[in-house]
Order: sequence, then C-alpha cells, then structure tokens
Amino acid sequence: MQIGKAGVVAAGALATVAVMGSAAAAAPATNVVMDKSTPTTALTMGKSALSMKAPWDTVQQPLITIGVGSSAKLVPWQICGSNAVGGVGAVASASSANTVIGDCYNANVLLKQDTTSGIISILDDTSVLALPWQVCGSNAVAGVGATVSVGTPNTVTGDCYNANNIILEPDGESPDNGTLLSLLSGSIVSVAPWQVCGSSAVAGLGAVVAANSPTTVLGDCVNATADIEPRENPAEIPLLSNLDLTLLPFQFCGENGPVSLVGLVIPINSPALVAGECISHA
Repeated sequence: MQIGKAGVVAAGALATVAVMGSAAAAAPATNVVMDKSTPTTALTMGKSALSMKAPWDTVQQPLITIGVGSSAKLVPWQICGSNAVGGVGAVASASSANTVIGDCYNANVLLKQDTTSGIISILDDTSVLALPWQVCGSNAVAGVGATVSVGTPNTVTGDCYNANNIILEPDGESPDNGTLLSLLSGSIVSVAPWQVCGSSAVAGLGAVVAANSPTTVLGDCVNATADIEPRENPAEIPLLSNLDLTLLPFQFCGENGPVSLVGLVIPINSPALVAGECISHA
C-alpha cells in the first residue's frame, strides 16, 4: 500500500484535491468541492445582512435646501378667446369673432411635498407666482392701453382657470426629514392674480369700448384658489410654512361695469354672460 500526500490548489472559490504519488498520479482524479466562502453561501445569509445598503444607496440630508421641488412663474399672461391688450398698446377689432372650443388654463400649479429637505429648508415645495393674469372670453385692457371691439363676439365654451394652486402631502407616509427650521416651505406666494372672464373690463389703466361684441363663457371662472395639505412631519421651527400668501387677487366675472380699476368701459349692446360659477380667492 502506498501512502500519498494530499495537495490542495485553490483557484477562486474552487479547490482541487489530488492524491499525490498514487498509480493514477499521471492523470489525477479531480473532485470539485465548494468552500464555505463560495458565492452560493449568499443564499443562506441572514435577512439583516442582505438588507444592508451600500453607502451610495443612503440619502444624506443636506445642511440647507432652497427652492427644491418648487415652482416659480414670473408674469405668466394668457389672452384666450378675447380682444385684449396684454402689456402696453392698443387693439381694434371689427367683425372678427374670437371663439375657443374648450378650456383656458393659465399658471395653475400642483405640487407634492415629497422633497428631502435640508436641516434648514427655505422655499421648498412652494409655488411662487408673480402677476399671473388671464383674459378669457372678454374685451379688456390688461396693462396700459385701449381696446375697441365692433361686431366682435368673444366666446369660450369651457372653463377659465387662472393661478390656482394645490400643494399635497406625498402618497403614503410623509417623510420625516428631521428639519430644524423651515421658511416659506410648502407654501403659496401669489402676487396680483387677476382674471377677466366673460367681461368687458380694464385691469390696469386705459379704456375699453365694445359695440355689438358680447362676451360669453359657458363654463366656470376660477381664479387664485389655494389648497394646502399641512405636512405631517413639519420642521421643529416652521416659519410661514404650509401657508397661503395670496396678495391682491382680483376677478372680473360676467361684468360690464363703467368704472374698472383705473379706466373707463363703454359697453354698447355687448352683454356679458358666464353660464357657470365665478370662484376667486376669498
């Protein structure tokens, strides 16, 4: 009987075992065995080990965030199915009907408070609107100027929506970011949201003359409404957060008043009609 020596050669996670000095040494039998460190052992690892995240998978809270997940709109103006001056100038129309089959939407914002805020959060998940103006199915001056409409009806068959804001909590559980201080986060800041809807009016400075030019909106006129769902996990010190700051909202809805802000309106055989509701910021 021969007593051989066992030799082990490791290559990666596999090991080859051969009996040295035996009759079959020239062509040793090879048996592949799995060491305890092979990749297959991952299948038997504990759940806690498998659930561990790599460092790059972890969301780190920043020190300060400004305007993350927010919306900012500067002077978003819309003239829809109307005769109007937007800015400075003059408009004269004769026998030129304006008709919109559908809705008119301007500067409406929907946000969700799902941002990873910093320890100091400023204007995160916030809607900022400056001078959002809409003229919808109307004869109007939106700015400075004059509008003259003769035999020019203005019709919108749908709704007119301007500068309406909705800020929601995220789907599911609200994230607890551990924010110390928040300033104007999850808020609405809207300055001078004005809407002229199914009317002859001056929104600014000027004059409007309308002869045989009716203004008609068959849907609703909705301006500068605000809906905020308070954050479930607010900052330790929330300053002006989840707050509605709407300044100088104004709506002309189905009106033909002779005096309109700083201006003059002369409607001649030009009825104003809004078939739906007139809804504006309270």
